[in-house]
Amino acid sequence: MRRLQSTILIGLLPFFLALEALGQSSTETRVFSELQRGRVIDTDDLEVVMGLIERSGKSVSAKHYHPGGEFGFVLEGAITVSTGHEAHTTLKEGDSFYQPPGEWHLISTGSEGTKTIVFRILRKGQPIIVTVE
Repeated sequence: MRRLQSTILIGLLPFFLALEALGQSSTETRVFSELQRGRVIDTDDLEVVMGLIERSGKSVSAKHYHPGGEFGFVLEGAITVSTGHEAHTTLKEGDSFYQPPGEWHLISTGSEGTKTIVFRILRKGQPIIVTVE
């Protein structure tokens, strides 16, 4: 069986705070902190990006997708994921999820804050997130 490894390009990055434009509600603060980025072994163009998404306040994201897919784990609070295939799936602290490449989804939260750790697989140069009209 082929082993999947990642080679750390930069090492542990300091928490880089950047807001992703997702059409968030006015009561929400959403921060994506890139924690680490590394290339996938035996390729020169694939990367895994690990990040922490922190939301405060009630929110509904814009419809969006991730070009290379997304694996996630809810650290605190609860999120509701809506996709084209499922009406709503509510995930709470301790739950994990997977969003296939290119599959659009919406994320909504209640009034409590949430923290989610995500791993996104990307080809170098691809955006982390793409908003769907």
